Amino acid sequence: MTSIGKQTTLFGEWDRHEVAGPELHSNQLRPSDWPPVLTGLSPEWSERLQAFWQSDVGQALSQKLWAQLAARKVVYPRTPYKALELTPFDQVRVVILGQDPYHGPGQAEGLAFSVGDGQKIPPSLRNIFKEVQRDTGASPPQGAQAGSLARWASQGVLLLNTALTVEDSQPASHSAWGWEVLTDQIIEALAKDDQARAFLLWGGAAGRCVLAIAGRGRDSRLPHAGILRRCDPRLFRLARPAR
Repeated sequence: MTSIGKQTTLFGEWDRHEVAGPELHSNQLRPSDWPPVLTGLSPEWSERLQAFWQSDVGQALSQKLWAQLAARKVVYPRTPYKALELTPFDQVRVVILGQDPYHGPGQAEGLAFSVGDGQKIPPSLRNIFKEVQRDTGASPPQGAQAGSLARWASQGVLLLNTALTVEDSQPASHSAWGWEVLTDQIIEALAKDDQARAFLLWGGAAGRCVLAIAGRGRDSRLPHAGILRRCDPRLFRLARPAR
């Protein structure tokens, strides 16, 4: 089992505090940040994460991430668990599932489709705001924090990506590393809970989680789980469904 202070990697055993990577961007993951601590998470999240990191898939993923950090690769975001931190299990009312974090400096902040303060709003998020305005009449947010969806997270919207990390300028670079196993477990747990929830799945990778929501065939009814599957928000203008 990997300990907090030491990591067994492809390069041998490293003390995470002795590996100094390039601290170029405020939102990049540092060696001293890995593995992320589980404090501040609701018990349901921390127990699930602990079990995942003790599994073979979790150990392999941790080793790959640590190898990248030890090799001075730039990885985003600095807070992979932010969605879980801001939205405790029993407060989740809506799940918005994306694919992987934004892969540019200063963008990803650990919430799907959300960007850090002062960042230009990406096309996906801009189209989400347009859809919200079209449906509710609410104007898109303005100002330096316009692109942050932290306020949604605090209101029960779990903004979760299928992969929780990504390498700089390499979209989907961590999408097949094992994060999807954790994501499936999270989605399935939420879907099987008695609390009524809505699931919005955007993008091809997110759409595969329909199986997790349906309990992988064990119970396809799940009347308390409403599913809305759509294309990537970047394509809303091209694929808006009929009303």
